[in-house]
Amino acid sequence: MRLEHLTQDEEDFWRGEFAQENWIFGALGLSVTLPEFSGGVPALRTMHFGYYLQPLHLNADDREDLPRKLVFVLARRKPPLDFLELSGAGVRIPHCFPQGFTLGSVLRITLQEMKKLPLKDSGEVKIDS
Repeated sequence: MRLEHLTQDEEDFWRGEFAQENWIFGALGLSVTLPEFSGGVPALRTMHFGYYLQPLHLNADDREDLPRKLVFVLARRKPPLDFLELSGAGVRIPHCFPQGFTLGSVLRITLQEMKKLPLKDSGEVKIDS
C-alpha cells in the first residue's frame, strides 16, 4: 500500500463536489508532540489520518442514517470499498488503499453512490393560499 494525499487544489475540488450533495469533505490531521531523537527536544508535528465525509442534511434521520447507508452500499459493490470507516456522524476515508484503488477513484465512486442514496422527506410544511 502507498500513502496518498490530495493537493490543496484537489481538496478544494472535492470539497465543492461533495458540497453539491450537501456533505462536508475535509482532511483529518492530529497535532502531536514527538520527541526529537537527535537533541531530545520535543517538537510539535501534524500527522495526516485521511479524509472525512459528513452529511449536512436538515432531516435528522438523513444526518444519522446516510453515513451508515453509504458505507454499507460501498462495502457490497464489486470490487468492494470495504476499508471505509464509520466515525462519529460521518465516514473516514483512509489515505492508503488496497492495490487497484487510488484516492481519486475512491472519492469518485463514493460520490456516485452517494448521489443514488434515497433521502427522506425534508419535513417541510407547505402552506396553501
